[in-house]
Amino acid sequence: MVQNASLTTPATSVVLGALSDVGQKRSNNQDSMCSLAAPNTPPGVTALVAVADGMGGHKGGEVASALAIEGVVARLGKKSGANAAASNRAEHLAAVIHQIHADIKAASNTPETTGMGTTLSIAVIEDNRMLVGHVGDSRIYRVRDGQFTQLTEDHSWVADEVRRGSLTEAEAQVHPRRNLLSQAIGVTETIAPMVAEFDLAVGDKIMLCSDGLHGLVSSEDMRLTIEKFPPDLAVQILVEKANDAGGPDNVTAVIAEIVDGSKDSGRTQLSEMNTITLDGRSGSSIFRLLTAPLRFLFWPIRLLFKGVGKLFGR
Repeated sequence: MVQNASLTTPATSVVLGALSDVGQKRSNNQDSMCSLAAPNTPPGVTALVAVADGMGGHKGGEVASALAIEGVVARLGKKSGANAAASNRAEHLAAVIHQIHADIKAASNTPETTGMGTTLSIAVIEDNRMLVGHVGDSRIYRVRDGQFTQLTEDHSWVADEVRRGSLTEAEAQVHPRRNLLSQAIGVTETIAPMVAEFDLAVGDKIMLCSDGLHGLVSSEDMRLTIEKFPPDLAVQILVEKANDAGGPDNVTAVIAEIVDGSKDSGRTQLSEMNTITLDGRSGSSIFRLLTAPLRFLFWPIRLLFKGVGKLFGR
């Protein structure tokens, strides 16, 4: 189902923050993400952001999530020829997700990749609207006027049971099957992606994250952090919170703040890079290239705001 955008806003821009971390228990990072802002997007698209959480074998999850993000960039990025004004935008996004699903299934032909799969959550941000495509249990949230809204539905066994009324939310949080997905890219024989359109307004903040974050940090804690801090610092603080809570899984967060495009947005150093692409495979060359100038800057900032977060009790 596609919801029609209803708000009229000034020409907008985005400030982006993005971070992925291996966590405290895993030896490799099976999460992947992309964070692309104009001019590295097709005409009419302000930002293209996506998160994928891979699964399957020691290396399979890394490969699956990386292939998913590579597919997003190739089919929806600047060189894709995607048209933001097209009337069939929703159908095109659904088709892209199905193509990525087919690509990953086709690549599952080695002992290392058999059975691999991934979640995939995509947000195509335009002037006053956002098109969302989603499969799995990574999530997309919107913060607006103090309200923290989950825009996607989890494709998991427990979420399906909650929707049927067979489980309560509290029961689902501790159920032994809570990590069992009802559909995932590359794994289930067929998929039915959620595709929906939402309105956007200046001041909105959109967060995409893997379950390594939303499974450990409360909704209220996430909302307060996103509201209090700019995107590049908020993602660092949220990752620290997940790791402080034990960090049993990889954790990834991408935040896009919608700002008035006619004013100086005060973009952070992260968003000035315009492009962050990270795959789960160790030593991603494009990620090293884009972040190398900032590595020595980020460590003291992360330590500082970890202390600030604790000071505020967040």
